[in-house]
Amino acid sequence: MAKISISNGKLHVPDNPTIPFIRGDGTGPDIWAASVRVFDAAVQKAYGGKRKIEWREVFAGETAFQKFNNWLPDETVQAFQEYLVGIKGPLTTPVGKGIRS
Repeated sequence: MAKISISNGKLHVPDNPTIPFIRGDGTGPDIWAASVRVFDAAVQKAYGGKRKIEWREVFAGETAFQKFNNWLPDETVQAFQEYLVGIKGPLTTPVGKGIRS
C-alpha cells in the first residue's frame, strides 16, 4: 500500500496511492459505485495507465455500527490520518446522538 505523504510542505503522491473510502449510508453506496468509476477513468485518462488508485474500504455510519457496534471505529479515523486523503459518502446521523457526518 503506497501512501501519500507530505515532506517540507510538499505533497508526494506515489503512482499507485492507497486512498481509504467510506461508501456511506442511504444513497451513499449508489453514489460511490458511480463515483469510483469516474475517479478511475479520470486517472486513466490523465496518466495513460501509468497511475492507478488502490481503494481501501473503511467503515463509518450504519455499516460500521452493524459490523462493530461503533458509528466511527478508531480504525477508520486512523486510516484517514495515515493516508492523508480519503473519500466519504453521506452518513446517517442518529437522532439525538450528536454525531456529525
